[in-house]
Amino acid sequence: MSHKVTGKKYACKSISKRKLISKDEIDDVRREISVLHHLSGHPNIVGLVQAFEGSKHIYIVMDLCTGGELFDRIVERGNYTEQDAAAVFRTMIKSCQYWHSLGVVHRDLKPENFVLKTKDYDAPIMAIDFGLSAYWEPGQPPMDIFCGSAFYMAPEIFNKKYDAGVDIWACGVILYILLSGAPPFIADTDKGIQDMILACKYDLAASPWPKISASAKDLIRKMLMKKPKDRLTAEEVLNHPWVREDGDAPATKIEDEVLSRMKNFSAMNKFKKLGLMAMARTMTKEEILGLKELFQSFDEDGSGTVTIKEFQKGLAKKGTSTTAAEVQQLLNTIDVDASGEIDYQEFIASTLSAAKFNSEENIARAFAYFDTDNSGYITVDELKKVIKENNVDVDATNFLDEVDKNNDGRVDYDEFLAMMTKEDKPKFR
Repeated sequence: MSHKVTGKKYACKSISKRKLISKDEIDDVRREISVLHHLSGHPNIVGLVQAFEGSKHIYIVMDLCTGGELFDRIVERGNYTEQDAAAVFRTMIKSCQYWHSLGVVHRDLKPENFVLKTKDYDAPIMAIDFGLSAYWEPGQPPMDIFCGSAFYMAPEIFNKKYDAGVDIWACGVILYILLSGAPPFIADTDKGIQDMILACKYDLAASPWPKISASAKDLIRKMLMKKPKDRLTAEEVLNHPWVREDGDAPATKIEDEVLSRMKNFSAMNKFKKLGLMAMARTMTKEEILGLKELFQSFDEDGSGTVTIKEFQKGLAKKGTSTTAAEVQQLLNTIDVDASGEIDYQEFIASTLSAAKFNSEENIARAFAYFDTDNSGYITVDELKKVIKENNVDVDATNFLDEVDKNNDGRVDYDEFLAMMTKEDKPKFR
């Protein structure tokens, strides 16, 4: 489909409302839209443009990927080496690590769900089709919905008791195909494939495996472990010698996405933080459902706020090790109202992706939140009201002066837009 004004082309997924009979089917569509909102902004995940409901269909409009399936491009190019496979696989796993860090499990990873954005030689790889994805955090009950594609399903799916490890298993199967050209578990029927998966027996001896490096085979073994607890996590896969850029251990640890977003938030001036707080208050339930789930995974006691202890514990669950002092420093900059804890709105504001807070639609809604009289300007009095709502102990006049570039005593939309889209450098790493 094309935009009527700009002419830009997009992909559109059309879902017939007649087929959405049960509540579960309706919830599945809502969750897919929510997940796409939640993951928006990543360079290797298809971007959601808009979702809307017609009289007969629900439409999900996404970025158009015109480069075709990744495997087709690999076959076309030839001269395919293990180094090429490692580069491709590294992108896949980085994407997987990203959505896992944000509490999402794809549940249907397969080669067809990795495509190229354009036909250019160096076009980025894009993960698509989050129709079976789900929100899940470590410590939550295991998922129990039977889903996925036969060749790529992990053993525990058949027992309807699984977690994010199913994505790692599927990526292990994809890696096996990247290196050998065939799936590790293959039979004439789904039952036959299931039996092979449950037996967890695959061949690393026949051709072409004698020519494949020991390091690659070691990685496959560690990803295709029958017991999920023995399987590598996405972050551990990224740190495997075969996956690393130069085959050596990285100089710095791959940072948890949640922590990274919060560090960027800490670098912002206070007015911009208030702008994001306003944005968090004006976004739709679907846009922030994923962040709500993420907040609840940190807020163990359900109090509506996250303490230093809960914050540190939540980051540890995601594989991010931080000292109490580092957590305190970060919390101090996120804690806009200086309450000593992170409340729901502060958490949402601090973990919005760049795609969200650089979206002009979201920025316009945030501006309107300040501009209560629809004058086109934010005045000192209007700013005072928002400051009071968020319990921020600052002087509104000085606050406004930071953004009022033409010194007319108020902030127009262009000044607000410039502030919200300005790149901020984290104050600490």
